[in-house]
Amino acid sequence: MRFILALWVSKLFRFCIRLLGRDGSCTPGILAIKICPDFLTRLTLPEKVICVTGTNGKTTTSNLITQVLRDCGYTVTNNSIGSNVQGGVACALLADSKLNGKPRNRIAVLEVDERSSLKIYKYFTPDYLVCNNIMRDSLKRNAHTDFIVYILNSALPASVHVILNADDFICSRLFPENKNRTYFGLSCNIPEKTPLASRDIVYCPECGARLDCEYLRFEHIGRIFCPKCGLKSPEPDYVIDSNEQLYFIVRHNDKHFKLRTVNANIVNMYNCCAAAALLSEFGISSEKIEASFENLQIVKTRYDFEKVGKIKITTQLAKGQNPVAYARSLAYVASCPGEEKCLLIMTDDKNDNTHNSESVCWIYDTDFSALRHESIAKIIFAGKRCRDQKMRALLAGVDPEKIFISDTLEGGRDLVDLQKYTNIYILNDPYITSETAQIRAELVKRGERVDN
Repeated sequence: MRFILALWVSKLFRFCIRLLGRDGSCTPGILAIKICPDFLTRLTLPEKVICVTGTNGKTTTSNLITQVLRDCGYTVTNNSIGSNVQGGVACALLADSKLNGKPRNRIAVLEVDERSSLKIYKYFTPDYLVCNNIMRDSLKRNAHTDFIVYILNSALPASVHVILNADDFICSRLFPENKNRTYFGLSCNIPEKTPLASRDIVYCPECGARLDCEYLRFEHIGRIFCPKCGLKSPEPDYVIDSNEQLYFIVRHNDKHFKLRTVNANIVNMYNCCAAAALLSEFGISSEKIEASFENLQIVKTRYDFEKVGKIKITTQLAKGQNPVAYARSLAYVASCPGEEKCLLIMTDDKNDNTHNSESVCWIYDTDFSALRHESIAKIIFAGKRCRDQKMRALLAGVDPEKIFISDTLEGGRDLVDLQKYTNIYILNDPYITSETAQIRAELVKRGERVDN
């Protein structure tokens, strides 16, 4: 009776908040769990459950998987508009359940926060788990990668089929008890050998010797080995071995996929490869995967652009408090074609600027060297942490003449000169997507006046 009460009350509450135009709340799921703490155990799950976790790329990968499955005729439950913690997962499952708790859909694709694993997997066991990477993230939540590894290894049952990034030396060694393992990775775009300087993993977890590498793409992503005991990165089962413009080839045994991607960001290539590996292991044919990828799009809050005459305004997610994700966003913008780029960088977490402040050390833990690129002409840091951002850029050797700051997002917007610069990038934190959309719309209006 308590479960039925929780289900009906939370469904009614969800219906009411949707009437108010709010779709992304996890409050109905939180309410259901408060009424019935083992709500997720009692709720009947779809036939197959796929979970996606990792520091970066969860949302993109889970959305890619969901869209391909739907294109193939499956009905899919997904928490793309909710949160990836316990309440958000519960909200997604109850939203697609009937009044008796039975599922409407055959498959659930759930993005799961690493820290929430212990609170989710104790109630149900997924059939597949994709992990994109394990990297430094918010210190106040995730502390250290070893802490996250401990949580994940403690939470996941050994029966789950895990799909792991072979090029991530931490991620690839997760879940040692799980025998059903599939790896994905990249063999193309191999950089020159660089020394292993990452702080996430430097010493061999088996013998304690200092690790070495064949090459690194960034951080600890590459091919790593221990010269003493022989421990090394596993060979990928699904591997991207060539790419050309917005297409790349994923090979697996004697078959291959030619997949289209929205942008050539190497992080996105890993996301696409992870999705392709999962879909193939799930039983989707390479022909269907290729056909579906032709029409795929990255979620617009992650990457989008708009042209106004000669002016191109691009929005690119740059996660604040996440040193690796932020640095990769800067590197991607620097690598994009075009000269005289003007960057408006807004990575303040508006919640942390009030009562729950994050340590600013993550800013100094981020690689800002990409901002030295010759194609970047103007850099605007906007938000309360703009002075720390400027200081970090100066320490990275960025020309001080290029740097401008504003304590407010609106002030940063006003520093964008659309008469001088036509290649505009807005890099924003995920917690200010609505503010970013408004700022971009205002820049588009200004661009229309300039063009006229």
